[in-house]
Amino acid sequence: MALKLLLHVPDAARYKVALNMGINFLKTRKEGETLTARVLVNAQGITVLLEDDSQADEKRKLFMELGGEIYFCENAMKAFDVPKEKVPAGCFTVPAGIRALVEWQEEGFRYVRA
Repeated sequence: MALKLLLHVPDAARYKVALNMGINFLKTRKEGETLTARVLVNAQGITVLLEDDSQADEKRKLFMELGGEIYFCENAMKAFDVPKEKVPAGCFTVPAGIRALVEWQEEGFRYVRA
């Protein structure tokens, strides 16, 4: 079985919650299963890149170690004056978060707003 989870984070206060949900989801992997988890951060959520939060950093690292992917919206980065250098190593950007949300759902990802 293959399951695809898409966690949407438009609010910075929900970033760690999304990472926890992703971690919990990926930890349920059974033999023979393929689990994919993506976090998409856009809108005001992008301000997490301006915060110095070691707890969020640890959760991000664990999520990624388990195979999770994190994407940040370039439009939101521009709107909130977040430089690309703030994107953590191993994370990705997308030009428009809203388009990525739609495209990934077309690819079979299940949408959950964090």
